Amino acid sequence: MCYHRDMTMKNTFLVVDTETGGLSCKKNSILSIAGVIWQPRGEISKLFDFYIKEPVMNVEEKALKINKIDLKTIEDEGLTPIEAVRTIKSALNARFGPDRRPIQLVGHNVAFDLGFIERLYRLAEQDMHLDFRGRALDSCSILQFLMISGKIKGFRASADVLFESAGVKIAEEDRHTAFGDALATAKSLDILLDKF
Repeated sequence: MCYHRDMTMKNTFLVVDTETGGLSCKKNSILSIAGVIWQPRGEISKLFDFYIKEPVMNVEEKALKINKIDLKTIEDEGLTPIEAVRTIKSALNARFGPDRRPIQLVGHNVAFDLGFIERLYRLAEQDMHLDFRGRALDSCSILQFLMISGKIKGFRASADVLFESAGVKIAEEDRHTAFGDALATAKSLDILLDKF
C-alpha cells in the first residue's frame, strides 16, 4: 500500500497559482487558487480551481484590474477559507489517497503564492505543511538561470517570457487567472524540459 502511494506521487508536482487583492500576504486577501498536476513528460491536468471569500476582504483596485476578478463573483461563488482548505485536501486525497505524503509545489515566483497559501491555511486554522512540502520549485529561478546561461533571451524572468520562450499560447482572458497561469506554467516547464 505504501509502495503504491509513493509510486503515484513519484515525479508528480502540483503547479499552483493564486490571484490576490494586492501584493502583501500579511494584508491583502487571497481571491482565487488553482492547482494543476504536472508529471514531467506525462500528465498535465487540473486538480482544483476556485474563488475564495475571506471573512474580511482587503483588496486594491489595481490588483482587481490585473486579475479581472469581480468582487460580486467572489461573494457569490467564493469558498470560505475553511471550505477552501477542505476542498484542497479532498482533491489531494482523491488523487493520491488519504495516507499521502505532502506534495511538492511548483509555481512562477512561487514564494508569492506560498505566502498567500500560508495565509489561507492560517485563516482556516490548518497546517499547510501537512499537504505541501516545505520546499517548492520556482520556474522564475529556472528561467533566470536559462537567461544567464544564454539559452533564453531576455532580461526579466516574467511569466510572459516563460510562456513565450516555451511557445505556449495563453488566451488573453485566461492570462492572470489562477488556472490559466498554472496550466501555462506546467506546459512551459514540460516543453523547456525537452528543449534543454
